[in-house]
Amino acid sequence: MPQATTTILGAGEMGTALATVLAENKYKTTLWDIEEDVVNGIKRFSKNPRSLVDITLDRSIKAELDIEKAVSGSDMVVIAVASPAVREVAGKIDGSLSRNCVIVSVAKGLEESTFKPMVKVIREQLGGDFEHQIMAFSGPTHSNEIVEKKPTAAMLASARSNEYSKRAIEAFTNEWFKIYETRDVIGVSLAGVTKNALAVAAGIMTGLGYGSNTYAWIITEGFREMSRLTWKLGGQEDTVYGLAGLGDTVATCFAHDSRNRSFGELIGKGKTVTRALNTIGETVEGISGIDVLHKIALKEKLNLPVLKAMYEVVSLKKKANKVFEDLVKSF
Repeated sequence: MPQATTTILGAGEMGTALATVLAENKYKTTLWDIEEDVVNGIKRFSKNPRSLVDITLDRSIKAELDIEKAVSGSDMVVIAVASPAVREVAGKIDGSLSRNCVIVSVAKGLEESTFKPMVKVIREQLGGDFEHQIMAFSGPTHSNEIVEKKPTAAMLASARSNEYSKRAIEAFTNEWFKIYETRDVIGVSLAGVTKNALAVAAGIMTGLGYGSNTYAWIITEGFREMSRLTWKLGGQEDTVYGLAGLGDTVATCFAHDSRNRSFGELIGKGKTVTRALNTIGETVEGISGIDVLHKIALKEKLNLPVLKAMYEVVSLKKKANKVFEDLVKSF
């Protein structure tokens, strides 16, 4: 039986980390990226000069700059680019995919202009023929822990259980990496957005010097708000309190190496949004997530004070200390 092939689009931290899992599971794995130095670094030295720079990748992991060539013939394509780039990237691979290719999105976000989850964006770009081959991947999956082979579990959401979802689960599963399946595509998609927003809030409170009592209080209130929003949009309770929801929220809010939390902490310490972003040096998905979630809350007429506070700080550039002082007093 020929070796199964997979292509990961986006050689950021998550894409690179998942490449190590797939390579260990004996998949012929190719990383695609738009940056030539990243591709060359992987090709020549088995090193990603941009992400997880201390890791030496398995020599079997290849790299490719040509996206059509990268996906051609692949049994599975993992879309791991930042959410604002998903529509463009999905459009570029339409026409180059194998008919039986599995499509897994690990991009966490909603499209800013349409509020659509990434799975739906990808489906629109690829057409109806791939409808039951596209799925969302989410959960507490910090890339540094994945490459260190620390026990990890994630959720895979697809509209139905079929040969494609089974192939995706098999591709990622090993003795230290577990995948749980769900039909709740909406809930899993939203969970990846809400946890990033709450991680920004967690970072802001840390930067402002709030203690554990206040931290736990506000994050609990924020999680309650995000749960209400998820249920309003059709997500399921099991997802909210499962790995993709509560699990990923806990992991991200308490992880000191989380980009979203680190960004929030810099804001809390007085940096502007622009300066904080420059310091982080990578995409902070929580920024666009906060803006989109706030717009959805307004549309659905939901009163979500923690989300409103984050929106005022991150999108309206109001002073974090005053906004969060008022937030605490409002409860």
